[in-house]
Amino acid sequence: MDKTVLDVKNLRTEFRMRRYTVYAVNGISYDIHPGEIVGVVGESGCGKSVSQMSTLRLVPSPPAHIEGKAVYEGKAVYEGKDLLEPSNGEYLRSVRGGKIAMIFQEPMTSLNPVMKVGEQISEAIRLHMKLGASEARARTIELMKKVRIPDAEERYDSYPHEFSGGMCQRLMIAMAMSCDPDLLIADESTTALDVTIQAQILEMLRDVVRETQTALLIVTHNLGIVARYADKIYVMYAGGIVEYGRASDIFTAPSHAYTIGLLNSVPRLDDDKDRMLMPIEGFPPNLQSRPTGCAFIARCAQKLPECESRPEFPLRKVWEEHYSSCINDRLDRSLRKSDTLFEAKKLPDETLLEISGLSKEFPIKKGILFKKTVGNVHALNDVSLRIRRGETLGLVGESGCGKTTLARSILGLVSPTCGEILYQGTDLTKLDKKKTREMRREIQLIFQDPFASLDPRMSIGGIIGEPLVVHKLTSGKTEYLKRVEELFVMVGLDPSLRDRSPHELSGGQRQRVGIARALASEPSFLVCDEPVSALDVSVQAQILNLLERLQRELGLTYLFIAHDLSVVRHISDTIAVMYLGRIVEQGDWKTLCEKPVHPYTRALLSAVPIPDPEVERTRNIEAVKGDVPSVSRLPSGCSFHPRCPYAEAGCAAAVPELREIEPGHYVACPVAEAARAANTASGSS
Repeated sequence: MDKTVLDVKNLRTEFRMRRYTVYAVNGISYDIHPGEIVGVVGESGCGKSVSQMSTLRLVPSPPAHIEGKAVYEGKAVYEGKDLLEPSNGEYLRSVRGGKIAMIFQEPMTSLNPVMKVGEQISEAIRLHMKLGASEARARTIELMKKVRIPDAEERYDSYPHEFSGGMCQRLMIAMAMSCDPDLLIADESTTALDVTIQAQILEMLRDVVRETQTALLIVTHNLGIVARYADKIYVMYAGGIVEYGRASDIFTAPSHAYTIGLLNSVPRLDDDKDRMLMPIEGFPPNLQSRPTGCAFIARCAQKLPECESRPEFPLRKVWEEHYSSCINDRLDRSLRKSDTLFEAKKLPDETLLEISGLSKEFPIKKGILFKKTVGNVHALNDVSLRIRRGETLGLVGESGCGKTTLARSILGLVSPTCGEILYQGTDLTKLDKKKTREMRREIQLIFQDPFASLDPRMSIGGIIGEPLVVHKLTSGKTEYLKRVEELFVMVGLDPSLRDRSPHELSGGQRQRVGIARALASEPSFLVCDEPVSALDVSVQAQILNLLERLQRELGLTYLFIAHDLSVVRHISDTIAVMYLGRIVEQGDWKTLCEKPVHPYTRALLSAVPIPDPEVERTRNIEAVKGDVPSVSRLPSGCSFHPRCPYAEAGCAAAVPELREIEPGHYVACPVAEAARAANTASGSS
């Protein structure tokens, strides 16, 4: 691989504001070759996205000031022009979107909401390939079929809001591929997607690389993704590259303390479940001053005395094609988890919450003056669950499967159509408003978005103390302030932060504030609705450890909602899998993760990448096809049968019953149940 598609040298990006300067990217160099998949990883704010947008001069200038070289050579003809040279502006415009294309993180904000999707794709084709309208339309339909958009000819004239998130991301890929680019930059392009759709998108991108020799650069904080797909990895911290090399070398022999810290923070499907995760303590440095020396030293658990005095830490060769800026040659690479073991739980056979036959339908109304019900959205269908005191029940499934509707029903935020929700023997669905308000002291919610869920006009102390006032839990100001300080300490926050505003805290600190607010009313039951999905891997580890510690200290019971089964496996005692409003499989964590029966559960587990390239090479990936059907038009019979690789003719005839196939293990799939029984019988003979 002597030829490069893009060669970046000493790239620096500064945001020169009126009162200060942010040194976002600090002298990084990297290259990408034809047909190569490169991963760029690191925590939020480390410069991953800014570096790629700077290369294409997509950051606004001013305030941005960009220095360095980004030489585009192409995969077919040597061109060798610097994209950052101001005199090459016209050339940059011909390359950007044509020969170098970018897939952005959020498809719904990247697509024009008032322009037909077909026109948005064909616009780039007409601009860069100089094709006529009919030829551009034909190529657009061909691309839409290639990224598996069903009924491409008809959907050409559809608008973005008529597509799901996964379909919109496929449209963005079609747009990026429209002009046969030499380089695709995927900037967190699958972060907002479900694991099954994420796997479909990334497999599609890998197929494109193999078929066309297009180079692919993946910007992500998900180490599992780069372990499964990347050939080479760059690890960024505080605007600089601290380590890079072949993916197999980075994961088997990381040579920088920061890389080791990232790997230690990630829960894995093949982990020892009883060990604590090891997060990287502290926070990345403030980039309002240019980093000198080792930027990671304040958070490093393996620093040497000479690390304090050295002015520079340039990248040095560790071995062939593997470079690191860390000078510690005796890094402890084997320390994957904390030596601290959680004591095994001894759960009492006491039911705290029991849900029976719960269903919820939302009417679909049309009309302007006189609205008429024309259909129903079947959000929940005959859901039954039992949660014991002190237990963590993990609830997993794709977006739109009913997880959040179930949580809102428990909290009394929506009224179920039918069914019971018994909390300590009291049916929550039959309480009046006053009783429901009183019950909310016992049942609290931790929100998904730690920023949007906090009032920006209130101080942190006021946010945490608000439940104390609402439920009249303190008798005076002195007791109130003492209790607020106790809550700060309980969740690992400095009480001196009580007068700050939410925007002055990091994402992890804001989530700790949300947890402290939920604990203020001394609840017994917490609904955790995707509490770590918006956080970096290191901060995620801190929050998971905190939730586990609080459960043991306070005897809390959790309903933990997520779509990442590796996270759910780590924290849960029992796991329930939902699909289109129904529970399709339920069991203890070990049985469900190691001996899954339902095809949907197996597909979810298969879609979660393990951050180890060697393990990924030997895994059997059971991909699920298509998107989740509309909940307003549910398929007949088993709702999963249109996407199931094992579906039979009878699957569309009747809704399968959730049956106990062994003690505590429930499955709603007669086909999988029969196959399991046959395998068991053949194994015993």
